[in-house]
Amino acid sequence: MEWTKDNLRHLRDYRNRIDNDNIRCKEIIKQKLINNPYIIHVLNNKELEDKDSEPDDYFGENIRPAYIIPETQTDSKSYICYTVGWKDSPQWNRNTIKYLQITFVILVHQGQLIDKETSLARHDLLAALINDEFNLSLAFGDRIQIVSDIENVVDTAYVSRTLVYETMTDKDLVKTKNGIPTIVNHRMDEV
Repeated sequence: MEWTKDNLRHLRDYRNRIDNDNIRCKEIIKQKLINNPYIIHVLNNKELEDKDSEPDDYFGENIRPAYIIPETQTDSKSYICYTVGWKDSPQWNRNTIKYLQITFVILVHQGQLIDKETSLARHDLLAALINDEFNLSLAFGDRIQIVSDIENVVDTAYVSRTLVYETMTDKDLVKTKNGIPTIVNHRMDEV
């Protein structure tokens, strides 16, 4: 099969489709993180700052849509990694509602542990900024709330803070066919 611009457009359209909850939620998180100038500043990536990089340039570098960092590193860096997960709702609402769980893992190299401008631990400051952005937000439909905030030492080089947020949300009720989102009911065979 020859790869065409239409094929590429089809894949890129997944960024805006509302029926894939993982991609939809991760795109919301990405936009909130890269558009927060305080988070970008506190990430303290001197290499990107020196290049007058755009906030988008931090995505994939310091802001990652999975909990993974490069194995070999020559510079001290800070990371915000995030994951999205789902679990079933209570029995009485199992068909239409599910729990959304978003986990942020903030990793800060010991060389950047203290933010020199504020004299605060960088992982705590990033956690506070993330909490300001997400806690009690309506960005995912219903009000999302922090349920866990835990500090940890990852290894001899990194300290972390893990934030977990939860909310109830619709359970896969939208299906896009031919570019048109449709609410799915019990007659799925028609979709």
